[in-house]
This record gives sequence, structure tokens and C-alpha cells, in this order.
Amino acid sequence: MSFQFGFSNGDLSDDELNNSEISAQPVQESNAAPSQVYVGRTLLDSPHLQSNAVKQPNWESLDAILQSLKDVRLSFEKFSTPQNQVPIYRRELFDVKHQLMTEADELTGSEAKVELEILMGETNEDVRKNVYEGGLKSWECSIDLVDALATSLNNEQLPDTIIELGCGTSLPTEYLFMKLLESNCPPNKTNFILSDYNESVLRLVTIPNFIIAWANIALTAEQRSALQQQGEESLNLPDDELLLTSDLLLAFREDLSRRNINLSLISGAWSRRFNDMVLTAIHPNRNLWILSSETIYQPETLPVISEVLIELLSQHKQQYKYSARALVAAKDIYFGVGGSIIEFQHYIESRIREDALNLSMQILKVNAGLKRSIVVIE
Repeated sequence: MSFQFGFSNGDLSDDELNNSEISAQPVQESNAAPSQVYVGRTLLDSPHLQSNAVKQPNWESLDAILQSLKDVRLSFEKFSTPQNQVPIYRRELFDVKHQLMTEADELTGSEAKVELEILMGETNEDVRKNVYEGGLKSWECSIDLVDALATSLNNEQLPDTIIELGCGTSLPTEYLFMKLLESNCPPNKTNFILSDYNESVLRLVTIPNFIIAWANIALTAEQRSALQQQGEESLNLPDDELLLTSDLLLAFREDLSRRNINLSLISGAWSRRFNDMVLTAIHPNRNLWILSSETIYQPETLPVISEVLIELLSQHKQQYKYSARALVAAKDIYFGVGGSIIEFQHYIESRIREDALNLSMQILKVNAGLKRSIVVIE
């Protein structure tokens, strides 16, 4: 898989341009960072990752999320990626803010209130460690990853298990989901495992983006209109809005089942428990892809996601003998935060040498004003 991109800032929309660098508020913690205590294979067993300082991983119910979205009216945009002109759908950020504001009176947890404050710009930050990890916005590198996938799929078929770590708006996985919908050929069971630190991100952008893509790809205009009417034949929505009626949500769920597509959702931090949960959901006799973008920006968590990737790839290959690949998209340097592609590369390379791992790594450069890369590990 060999390619290079030619992006410029003009190819990106306002929410990416306004946040070309991640702004994070330091958090004082009583526990030492995991990388200071545990290294290598033991890192995922760090007591810090099992403590109350981080949100423990948890399976989220797709049906419960769909129920919470009933009668929500979504505004969305369709845009094209800069390199391959891939059409992608995503919920508008202002629409997410509007829903959060309408739900503000019902917010009971301090975490949910902090998320709202951050998103509304009241705290002058984009992420807050162990509270909110920025998943409600789209970031440049997720769009890079869509173009990378579009290029690689010219010669490859989709794998049977696709994991996105730190999925947020989940544009790369949404693209692969759209490819399945466009095929109109029921494949072997395809399992998407979508993980984000915040459950609210899965509810407000991840699943809505999948529903929006499905409604625009799998349904005719007449079907889409009928599923939104629900007895109100005078209802006339613009093309960039979607009303999530019970009929439409039921049709979405039933069509996924008919197409043999499964969506599994995990909230919480990466850890040994997280990996154990994911390994139980991976098809044992199928190929595996792991996708991730903008997740190595903090030096203290960079080793953690590195170990997650190494373990998932190695165990799948060793146990099942099927191919496994990870694509990690990131900025070359995260100024003011500390993470970098070089640090990630050095960590992976040292782990491959130390344990003689049967893994290889390739770095693909994105040709842009703000230097970015895609790391392929397989």
C-alpha cells in the first residue's frame, strides 16, 4: 500500500481549521502516569488504568442509544475528501451543540456538564484528560484516513472485523460502512467495533453519522421521506436534515441485521480490560483492521494505545493466522502537548525489537502545510 496525499488547509472545514492544534487543560492526578510505572507488555495492567482516575471500559447498548435519539431532528453536511473526492456525511457541530443545550436541564453528572462547557467554548480547551477527549468534533487526520482507505480499497476487499479506537465522529469507519451499503451484496458478517472515551460521543455523533450515511445510501428519496412522515404527510424536511422517527430507526436496525452488519460500542479508557473485551468480539477466523486518528497527542497515553495496537494485532495473528493491520493517522508534532509521530514510531520499533514481534511498520506522509502522517502496522 503506497500513496501520498496533497492536502491544504483550504480542504478542511471550519471545525478542523479552528482547532488545528489540540488545547488541553492539565489535570493534577494522585496516581502516577502508567508509563512511569509499567512498561511494555505489562503497561495495560497498570493499577492507574484500573483506578477511578479513568473511566473504565463498558459496552454500550446500540438499542439504548437509538431509543435516546428517537424524534431527534439532525442537521448534517455532505462533503468530499480532498484527495479522492470521497463523499462523506457528518452531523453538523452546531446541531450537536443545540441538542446538548436542549438537554442541559436534564444533565445530572459533573462530567456531562463539563463536556457542555468545553464544547460551548466556555473553558478555552478542546479536550480535558480523563473527562472529555474531543470526540464531538472532526479532526484533520480522520479525513486523511478516509482518503488512505479509499486508495487502499482499490485493490483490497473489506476485512470482516473493523475496529476504530477513539472513533469520535468515526468518519473512516463510516466510509467503510458506506462501501458495504453500496455493494448491495450481503457479505459474511461484518463486525464494527467503535470505541470512544465518552459515551455521549457515541450517542451524539458516532451513531447519528452512521444513520445519516445509511439513510442517504441505502434508501431512495421516497423511502427516506416515508419513514420520516410517521402520519404527518405535510412534513417536508430539507435534504440536509433527517428526523429520527421510530419507523426510521427501526428500519435502520432491521437493515443492519439483513446485511449481516453488527455495530458494537465501547466507552471508556484503553487498558487490559478493554483489550479483553475487544478480543471476545473479534471474529476468530477473519481478517482484522484497526483504525485510529488523532490519538497519540499525549506522551503519557501514547504508550498505552501503542500497547493496545501491538497486543490486538499480535494476538489475532498468532491465534487465528489471519491478517491484521492498523492504520494510525496523526500530526507529525502536537505543539504544546507533546505527542509526535517520531515518538510513536520509536516506541513501536523498540517493542518490535525487544519481543521479536512479527510486525512491520510503514509511515506514509500527508503532503500538507501542517505535517501529518499515516502509520501502517501489520
